[in-house]
Amino acid sequence: AHTTELPELDPDRAGADEGRKVRSHPRDQLRLAHLHRLAEAAGVVEPGRALGGVIGLDADVVVWHDLNAPTWPGGRSALDEYDERFADRLAVARAAASRSEALAEPSRVLECKGCPWWPVCESRLTAARDVSLVVRGEDAVQLRRAGITTVDKLAALDPQGASPIQWTAATFTDAVALARAWLADLTVVRRVERVHVPRGDVEVDIDMESFGDSGAYLWGALLTTAPGVDLGIEPGYHAFATWEPLPTPDEGNSFARFWTWLSHVRAAAAAAGLGFRAYCYNAMAENRWLYSSAERFAGTGGVPSREEVRAFVESDEWVDLFRGVSEQFLCARGKGLKVVAPVAGFAWRDPEAGGEASMRWYREAVGMDGGTPDAGQRERLLRYNEDDVRATHALREWMSGPAATVPYVGDL
Repeated sequence: AHTTELPELDPDRAGADEGRKVRSHPRDQLRLAHLHRLAEAAGVVEPGRALGGVIGLDADVVVWHDLNAPTWPGGRSALDEYDERFADRLAVARAAASRSEALAEPSRVLECKGCPWWPVCESRLTAARDVSLVVRGEDAVQLRRAGITTVDKLAALDPQGASPIQWTAATFTDAVALARAWLADLTVVRRVERVHVPRGDVEVDIDMESFGDSGAYLWGALLTTAPGVDLGIEPGYHAFATWEPLPTPDEGNSFARFWTWLSHVRAAAAAAGLGFRAYCYNAMAENRWLYSSAERFAGTGGVPSREEVRAFVESDEWVDLFRGVSEQFLCARGKGLKVVAPVAGFAWRDPEAGGEASMRWYREAVGMDGGTPDAGQRERLLRYNEDDVRATHALREWMSGPAATVPYVGDL
C-alpha cells in the first residue's frame, strides 16, 4: 500500500507501507472515481492524474489509490468501471423519463434496506421468487446468467456438487441453505450444533444514536446482573444524552458521563471478583464514535484517552452480537437487529422504529431548522434507544438457550 500518515494529505509524499496491503474495496474506489469526475468537471484536477485517498476507521493513515491502474476484472481501471456504470445509470434514467421501455429490472442489493422504493421492488421480486431475495449483488447477476433465476432453482441444487458460478460474497453451500430456509419461511437457521455467546455476572447492553456524521447525541445502556448480585448501582436502562443540536461541545459532556458510568460498573464488578461483559449489535458504529469522541473531546473531564478506548474495544469484555449471529446462523431475510431480534420474541414499541425515522425524530427533538424543540420526540428517541438495548439483551438470552431449537442447516 502507498500511504501517508495523517495529517499529511499530499499523495506526492506517499511511500510504500510495508505493514499494510491494499485489499479490494470497490465501493471506496468508485466513490473516489465519482469525486474525481466531479472535480474534473469543475476544472480543479491536474490533467493526467487520477489519485484518490481513503482514510480508514482508525484515522491514522491515508491509503492512496491510482484510479487509472488496471485493478478491476478484465484489466479495467476504477475510472473505466465508473464511466461504464454511470453511462448505464443515465440510460436507465433517460428511458424512465421518456416513458420508454424499462432498461432495468429490480434486484435486491445491500442498499435496498434504506430505499423508500423497496416495498415496490420487494412485491415484484417476491412474486417472481427472484434469486436476489437470498443472494445479492453480483452473485445474483451471475446466477441469473447461469439460468438460476429463482429461489426455487437455487434451493434444488446439490450443495455438495459443482457450483454454477464463482462466488464473490456468499458460498455455494450457504446460498443453497439460505434458499431452502427462505422456502421454509425460516428467518434463521443454525450453522452450528451448539450456539454459544459469552456471558458475565454483570452485563451491559450498549447502543449509540448518531445524527449522520455530525456526532453521537445519545449513549444508552442496560445494566443487568446475575441473580443475587448487587453492585450498589441501579440496574435497568440509563441514558446519557445531549439535546443541544449537533455539532455541540455538550456532546463531549454526555459521552464523558456515559464513559464514567461504564467505568464505574466495570470497576465495581472487578472489585467484587465478578465477570463483566458489554454487548452491542454491530460494533463498527459504536467503535467509530468511541474513538472519535475520545479524540474530539480530549481534555474534557471524564473523556477517556484513545488508548483507554482501544483497551476496552480490543478486550474480551466487548462483545459484538452481530458477529456471533453471523458466525452461528444463516439469516434468510437479513441480519439486521430489527430482523433477528423478533425471532427471539422481541418487539419494538414504536411501529416506525428504525434508523431513518430516528433522524427525523432527532431534527424535531432539538428544533433543528429553526423549529421549537419537541420534548415528545425526545421521549420517543429514548424509548427507541431503550428498546434497542433491550433487543440485544433478549437476543443474547435467546442465544443462550431457546436458539437450540432453531432448525440446523444440515437438516434442511
